[in-house]
Amino acid sequence: MKNTKETGRLSDDIKEEHNKLLEADLVIFQFPMYWSSVPGIMKGWIDRVLTQGFAFSLQNMYDNGIFRDKKALLSFTTGGPESMYLPDGIKGDINIMLYPLQVKRAVFTYLVVYPWSSGCATSGGGSLLEHLREREEQPLSFAPTELFDLTFQGGFRLRPEVKEARAVQPYGLTPGHHLGKRLPPDNQTKPAPRD
Repeated sequence: MKNTKETGRLSDDIKEEHNKLLEADLVIFQFPMYWSSVPGIMKGWIDRVLTQGFAFSLQNMYDNGIFRDKKALLSFTTGGPESMYLPDGIKGDINIMLYPLQVKRAVFTYLVVYPWSSGCATSGGGSLLEHLREREEQPLSFAPTELFDLTFQGGFRLRPEVKEARAVQPYGLTPGHHLGKRLPPDNQTKPAPRD
């Protein structure tokens, strides 16, 4: 897709989606959680629209990306109550499920605010718009690119001094950067407390 963008051979529908994203301040990814991920049609949209050369490059991704000042929100239904998605729930810890969705898809290009989810009808629910009006827009915290050696020689890995500094911490940085430690609680569902 990168070469397609550079040579101007993108289809009109993809160009239109690119323009919508460039104009938006907030992008809401609304979907039903499907096999612990997004439905296939949404995955196809992500693959076709959030392409290298448009949404990111090896030099401009995560907190250095083109959309770093824009926000993204995952808004999804789970089909079950919150208790099913706790660390001891039958579906497992939702923080683990959300990590690849938020980091590998959304945060790769956007500043992600904590998600909103709705389980099933018996879980209380409420509307998305009511929820958005009431909440503070504090973004989730993720490992910033400055913590990594962003070279092929360095393997795009955490810098040694970062790993050394984290050695005394009780938790890893994120579910994906756990460093053999316990996972940070609610890392993918709630913003960090303000100082």
